[in-house]
Amino acid sequence: MADKQKAFVCLPMCHKESSQQNTLLSCSERQEQALYSRMARLLTLLMGALLLGVAQCELFTAIAHMEGLLGLESELLTSLNSYITREKDRIQQLESFADQVSGIHNLMDEVDPTSHLHNPVNSLHLVGRFTNNWGNLADLVYQDNSHDLMANLSVNNYRLPTQEDFNGAMTAVMRLQDTYDLQPHELASGNLGKEKSLSMDALDCYRVGRLAYEEKNWKKARDWMKEALHKFEDGGDVDLVSIYDHLSFSEYSIGNLKRAAGYNKDLLQNEPNHERALSNMAYFNTLKDEKPDDFIDQEIPMNEDDRLEMSEREIYEATCREGRPYPTEIERKLTCFYYNGGNNPRLIIQPVKVEVVYLDPRIYILRGIVSDREIERLKELGGPVLRRATIRDTDGNLIYTDYRTSQSGWLSPADDDQGYLVKIDQRIEDFTGLTMETAEQLQVCNYGIGGHYEPHYDFARNDEDAFTSLGTGNRMATVLFYISAVERGGATVFTELGLRIAPSKGDATFWWNLKKSGEGDLRTRHAGCPVLVGSKWVCNKWIHERGQEFRRQCDLNKNL
Repeated sequence: MADKQKAFVCLPMCHKESSQQNTLLSCSERQEQALYSRMARLLTLLMGALLLGVAQCELFTAIAHMEGLLGLESELLTSLNSYITREKDRIQQLESFADQVSGIHNLMDEVDPTSHLHNPVNSLHLVGRFTNNWGNLADLVYQDNSHDLMANLSVNNYRLPTQEDFNGAMTAVMRLQDTYDLQPHELASGNLGKEKSLSMDALDCYRVGRLAYEEKNWKKARDWMKEALHKFEDGGDVDLVSIYDHLSFSEYSIGNLKRAAGYNKDLLQNEPNHERALSNMAYFNTLKDEKPDDFIDQEIPMNEDDRLEMSEREIYEATCREGRPYPTEIERKLTCFYYNGGNNPRLIIQPVKVEVVYLDPRIYILRGIVSDREIERLKELGGPVLRRATIRDTDGNLIYTDYRTSQSGWLSPADDDQGYLVKIDQRIEDFTGLTMETAEQLQVCNYGIGGHYEPHYDFARNDEDAFTSLGTGNRMATVLFYISAVERGGATVFTELGLRIAPSKGDATFWWNLKKSGEGDLRTRHAGCPVLVGSKWVCNKWIHERGQEFRRQCDLNKNL
């Protein structure tokens, strides 16, 4: 196949053309150029704002930040409509004057033009038109009504999405396709939730396919280009030849040579002189004649490394769709109970409602552990501090990564003058029996388009930096609060256990990351599934080892 790859030249490229003209312009041409220049400045600012905004925004990683775009778009739409109204008024004045002059010249066509000027009133009108109308016409042509709109765009430039946001959103769509086993036509329809939605047209599907193509994800590129082709039949603002071009090379790269040749033939039917397609057709014909056994549709097998990586991913995605059912003997032992922390005064009147959802390791859901008012306060404090979420690498450094797409921020009790964070910390200490003095601050997170966090451990393994910069030891336990309802997706899954926990507003999940021996429990590998429909807000509380020596009994057995 490697030899075939060299012979086949079918990589669609984007071409840019430019030309320069150095000519002397007449007055009318200068006016026309000024009009185009004004429109070009407006479009340049608009496109610049859309494509060259502040890259740090990364709006696709948090729905909370995207919500503000709707209000901004409404504001910009008002400015645009105002601009269009003023432009229409200006054009109407120009058309009115043009109609007036046309009527006069039509009248002159019925008589001798020279005799027309013999009438002093006609002569007066002619001089008056040049003095009062044509002289002021330049001002009307040069009138710039775009100032308010351009100023509004310029002021809000930092709030606008970037190309990175757009690519991130398209990548999220492909992630949702994989995780929830959706076909392009299901996503393109937009019918994913209860609310009415826009659908994707041929150009939208083409753009997703193009991104997959650039990432050499040939199957995704093929599937989305086929959907673009289907949408194109209903009418679409995209080049049909380009769709066939991408389809042909995608099928070729997958190993489907017959299909690739078929799409190449379709391309030539629409553009018979396409040089690359003609070259490819010659290649296909030669291969068909000389090596007919190679001219087949047969996908190239996956290499072993990719197969192993896919194995865990398939488990993760399958668990996101539906967790593994419990064996009957285990399900019988799962319980619910009220917990008062050994007659803790704060929990006697309002005990914690606990549901055991897994026995070994113990994983609990704490029902209704945070109130609606506390949730609103967490969002109030968290919204302004949201930044793209990071993970710690093996050296303990904080880095960005594609396998965690959300925005997060740290909440300090000192920043909450209403005392809600202190109360939440006290409640965690009451039901866990662990001190919060060495715990990390509460982290609030909001997930973006298809936001997710792929399988990971909360604790640092033996070959990783164990949070030495904090000086509080490893992460002993995790409390994960759900502070929003999610319509579809967004579950917490434990991939080693096949356990799936759907987010439920006001609840929290609690588990031990470390065994009593201090060893990390590898069974707690977990993930945050992509959000299909909705906005997912969570809060994390990571409790560390230091200070817990007399609160959780240790054990020398590494298995405990």
